[in-house]
Amino acid sequence: MSRVRWVMHALGTNPLIRRTDRLEAISIVLIIGLSLIAIPFVNRIGDDISEARMQTISAQQRDWHPVTAVALNDSSAPSARFAKPAPVRAQWKEGTQLRTELVPGPVFLKAGAPLTVWLDGSGKIVHPPTTADEVRSSMTSRAWAVWLSAVAAAALVAAGLRRWLDRSRTRAWERELQLLAHNDDGWANRLI
Repeated sequence: MSRVRWVMHALGTNPLIRRTDRLEAISIVLIIGLSLIAIPFVNRIGDDISEARMQTISAQQRDWHPVTAVALNDSSAPSARFAKPAPVRAQWKEGTQLRTELVPGPVFLKAGAPLTVWLDGSGKIVHPPTTADEVRSSMTSRAWAVWLSAVAAAALVAAGLRRWLDRSRTRAWERELQLLAHNDDGWANRLI
Protein backbone atom coordinates (compact mmCIF):
# COMPACT_ATOMS: atom_id res chain seq x y z
CA MET A 1 0.00 0.00 0.00
CA SER A 2 2.89 2.36 0.72
CA ARG A 3 4.18 1.89 -2.85
CA VAL A 4 0.79 2.96 -4.25
CA ARG A 5 0.78 5.98 -1.98
CA TRP A 6 4.34 6.84 -3.11
CA VAL A 7 3.29 6.67 -6.79
CA MET A 8 0.26 8.87 -6.12
CA HIS A 9 2.41 11.46 -4.32
CA ALA A 10 5.08 11.34 -7.04
CA LEU A 11 2.45 12.04 -9.67
CA GLY A 12 1.02 14.92 -7.62
CA THR A 13 1.66 18.63 -8.00
CA ASN A 14 4.04 19.11 -5.09
CA PRO A 15 6.96 21.29 -6.34
CA LEU A 16 9.45 19.51 -4.04
CA ILE A 17 9.10 16.19 -5.88
CA ARG A 18 12.13 15.47 -8.06
CA ARG A 19 11.78 14.85 -11.78
CA THR A 20 13.42 11.45 -11.32
CA ASP A 21 10.68 10.43 -8.87
CA ARG A 22 8.00 11.52 -11.32
CA LEU A 23 9.70 9.59 -14.14
CA GLU A 24 9.89 6.45 -11.99
CA ALA A 25 6.21 6.75 -11.00
CA ILE A 26 5.17 7.23 -14.64
CA SER A 27 7.15 4.11 -15.65
CA ILE A 28 5.39 2.05 -12.96
CA VAL A 29 1.97 3.25 -14.07
CA LEU A 30 2.84 2.53 -17.73
CA ILE A 31 4.01 -1.00 -16.94
CA ILE A 32 0.83 -1.79 -15.01
CA GLY A 33 -1.30 -0.28 -17.77
CA LEU A 34 0.51 -2.12 -20.55
CA SER A 35 0.26 -5.39 -18.63
CA LEU A 36 -3.50 -5.00 -18.38
CA ILE A 37 -3.93 -3.85 -21.98
CA ALA A 38 -1.85 -6.78 -23.27
CA ILE A 39 -4.25 -9.41 -21.89
CA PRO A 40 -6.93 -9.09 -24.61
CA PHE A 41 -4.31 -8.93 -27.37
CA VAL A 42 -2.57 -12.09 -26.17
CA ASN A 43 -5.95 -13.78 -25.79
CA ARG A 44 -6.90 -12.87 -29.37
CA ILE A 45 -3.59 -14.19 -30.72
CA GLY A 46 -4.15 -17.45 -28.82
CA ASP A 47 -7.68 -17.71 -30.24
CA ASP A 48 -6.44 -17.16 -33.80
CA ILE A 49 -3.76 -19.83 -33.47
CA SER A 50 -6.27 -22.17 -31.82
CA GLU A 51 -8.74 -21.65 -34.67
CA ALA A 52 -6.06 -22.49 -37.25
CA ARG A 53 -5.13 -25.63 -35.30
CA MET A 54 -8.80 -26.64 -35.05
CA GLN A 55 -9.10 -26.45 -38.85
CA THR A 56 -6.08 -28.75 -39.15
CA ILE A 57 -7.61 -31.14 -36.62
CA SER A 58 -10.95 -31.22 -38.43
CA ALA A 59 -9.11 -32.03 -41.68
CA GLN A 60 -7.23 -34.82 -39.90
CA GLN A 61 -10.42 -36.22 -38.41
CA ARG A 62 -12.06 -36.11 -41.84
CA ASP A 63 -9.16 -37.88 -43.60
CA TRP A 64 -7.82 -40.16 -40.88
CA HIS A 65 -9.63 -43.18 -39.52
CA PRO A 66 -9.01 -45.59 -36.65
CA VAL A 67 -8.83 -49.36 -37.02
CA THR A 68 -8.82 -51.93 -34.28
CA ALA A 69 -5.74 -54.13 -34.40
CA VAL A 70 -4.47 -57.03 -32.33
CA ALA A 71 -0.96 -57.14 -30.84
CA LEU A 72 0.90 -60.19 -32.16
CA ASN A 73 3.65 -60.11 -29.54
CA ASP A 74 4.34 -58.45 -26.19
CA SER A 75 5.76 -54.96 -26.35
CA SER A 76 8.85 -54.58 -24.25
CA ALA A 77 8.47 -52.74 -20.97
CA PRO A 78 9.61 -49.13 -21.08
CA SER A 79 13.10 -48.59 -19.78
CA ALA A 80 13.83 -46.00 -17.14
CA ARG A 81 15.74 -43.93 -19.67
CA PHE A 82 13.05 -43.90 -22.35
CA ALA A 83 9.49 -43.53 -21.08
CA LYS A 84 7.89 -44.89 -24.28
CA PRO A 85 7.38 -48.61 -24.82
CA ALA A 86 8.92 -50.19 -27.88
CA PRO A 87 6.79 -50.68 -31.01
CA VAL A 88 4.67 -53.82 -31.17
CA ARG A 89 3.84 -55.93 -34.19
CA ALA A 90 0.11 -55.59 -34.81
CA GLN A 91 -2.33 -57.07 -37.30
CA TRP A 92 -5.63 -55.72 -38.59
CA LYS A 93 -7.98 -56.26 -41.46
CA GLU A 94 -7.98 -53.55 -44.11
CA GLY A 95 -10.68 -54.17 -46.69
CA THR A 96 -10.30 -57.84 -47.68
CA GLN A 97 -6.66 -58.32 -46.74
CA LEU A 98 -4.80 -58.72 -43.44
CA ARG A 99 -2.14 -56.12 -42.76
CA THR A 100 0.75 -56.63 -40.31
CA GLU A 101 3.10 -53.83 -39.28
CA LEU A 102 5.13 -52.44 -36.41
CA VAL A 103 2.99 -49.95 -34.54
CA PRO A 104 4.11 -47.59 -31.77
CA GLY A 105 2.32 -48.87 -28.70
CA PRO A 106 0.77 -46.24 -26.44
CA VAL A 107 1.28 -48.48 -23.38
CA PHE A 108 2.80 -51.87 -22.55
CA LEU A 109 0.79 -54.52 -24.40
CA LYS A 110 0.49 -58.29 -24.08
CA ALA A 111 0.13 -60.51 -27.14
CA GLY A 112 -3.51 -60.69 -28.26
CA ALA A 113 -4.45 -57.33 -26.69
CA PRO A 114 -6.50 -54.98 -28.86
CA LEU A 115 -5.16 -51.56 -29.79
CA THR A 116 -6.30 -48.68 -31.96
CA VAL A 117 -4.20 -47.76 -34.99
CA TRP A 118 -4.81 -44.51 -36.88
CA LEU A 119 -4.37 -44.48 -40.64
CA ASP A 120 -4.38 -41.56 -43.05
CA GLY A 121 -6.16 -41.54 -46.41
CA SER A 122 -3.32 -43.43 -48.11
CA GLY A 123 -3.20 -46.13 -45.41
CA LYS A 124 -0.03 -44.86 -43.73
CA ILE A 125 0.14 -45.19 -39.93
CA VAL A 126 -0.13 -41.81 -38.20
CA HIS A 127 -0.34 -40.60 -34.63
CA PRO A 128 -3.82 -40.09 -33.16
CA PRO A 129 -5.31 -36.68 -34.01
CA THR A 130 -5.07 -33.99 -31.38
CA THR A 131 -8.30 -33.33 -29.51
CA ALA A 132 -9.95 -29.92 -29.20
CA ASP A 133 -9.35 -29.90 -25.43
CA GLU A 134 -5.63 -30.48 -25.94
CA VAL A 135 -5.47 -27.58 -28.41
CA ARG A 136 -7.35 -25.24 -26.06
CA SER A 137 -5.18 -26.06 -23.06
CA SER A 138 -2.00 -25.79 -25.14
CA MET A 139 -2.96 -22.43 -26.61
CA THR A 140 -4.08 -21.09 -23.23
CA SER A 141 -0.77 -22.01 -21.62
CA ARG A 142 1.16 -20.53 -24.56
CA ALA A 143 -0.84 -17.29 -24.45
CA TRP A 144 -0.18 -16.90 -20.72
CA ALA A 145 3.51 -17.66 -21.27
CA VAL A 146 3.69 -14.89 -23.90
CA TRP A 147 1.91 -12.48 -21.54
CA LEU A 148 4.20 -13.34 -18.64
CA SER A 149 7.24 -12.90 -20.88
CA ALA A 150 6.03 -9.46 -21.96
CA VAL A 151 5.37 -8.42 -18.36
CA ALA A 152 8.78 -9.75 -17.28
CA ALA A 153 10.49 -7.81 -20.09
CA ALA A 154 8.65 -4.63 -19.07
CA ALA A 155 9.61 -5.20 -15.44
CA LEU A 156 13.27 -5.61 -16.45
CA VAL A 157 13.11 -2.33 -18.37
CA ALA A 158 11.57 -0.65 -15.31
CA ALA A 159 14.27 -2.12 -13.05
CA GLY A 160 16.96 -0.82 -15.40
CA LEU A 161 15.31 2.60 -15.47
CA ARG A 162 15.11 2.64 -11.67
CA ARG A 163 18.78 1.71 -11.39
CA TRP A 164 19.73 4.52 -13.78
CA LEU A 165 17.52 6.97 -11.84
CA ASP A 166 19.07 5.86 -8.52
CA ARG A 167 22.53 6.56 -9.92
CA SER A 168 21.34 9.94 -11.14
CA ARG A 169 19.93 10.75 -7.69
CA THR A 170 23.17 9.65 -6.03
CA ARG A 171 25.23 11.89 -8.32
CA ALA A 172 22.90 14.82 -7.54
CA TRP A 173 23.29 14.21 -3.80
CA GLU A 174 27.07 14.03 -4.21
CA ARG A 175 27.09 17.38 -6.05
CA GLU A 176 24.94 19.01 -3.38
CA LEU A 177 27.11 17.59 -0.57
CA GLN A 178 30.26 18.83 -2.30
CA LEU A 179 28.75 22.32 -2.55
CA LEU A 180 27.74 22.19 1.10
CA ALA A 181 31.13 20.88 2.30
CA HIS A 182 33.21 23.26 0.21
CA ASN A 183 31.24 26.44 0.47
CA ASP A 184 33.42 29.09 -1.14
CA ASP A 185 31.43 32.11 -0.02
CA GLY A 186 28.79 31.71 -2.69
CA TRP A 187 31.10 31.46 -5.70
CA ALA A 188 29.94 27.93 -6.48
CA ASN A 189 26.31 29.04 -6.58
CA ARG A 190 26.97 32.08 -8.73
CA LEU A 191 25.14 32.29 -12.07
CA ILE A 192 27.47 32.45 -15.04
